[in-house]
Amino acid sequence: MSWTEKLRSAVHQVKDTGTSAAIRSWLSRELADYGELLEFKLNSRQKRAELHVLLKGETLPLTVTIDDYELTSADGADFIIVKGAQASREWVNAVLRNFLIGKRHSIPAQYSGMVKLVLNG
Repeated sequence: MSWTEKLRSAVHQVKDTGTSAAIRSWLSRELADYGELLEFKLNSRQKRAELHVLLKGETLPLTVTIDDYELTSADGADFIIVKGAQASREWVNAVLRNFLIGKRHSIPAQYSGMVKLVLNG
């Protein structure tokens, strides 16, 4: 691996680590009614994310892996489309298939620039 590739890799890792911390903080608040976010990792270069959540009433954490995503724009708005995801619980896989995978999800305008910069790898 050349020194430029090592440098790019290091920059991506720092960016992903910082972004993961920000997303972890946001997801912790969003998931508080359902459980505790234990971990969130982002790899923007591979377009992957992984989160571990201990749901209320459960003894084992739930793992959700986003395998691929795409950012799109239409009519002045930005969207994220999760192209592949899986979970460690079958019922959550059904929820992912029905409500997340392959569907356009609007990115709020105030976060759009940052999201595109970070998630585009």
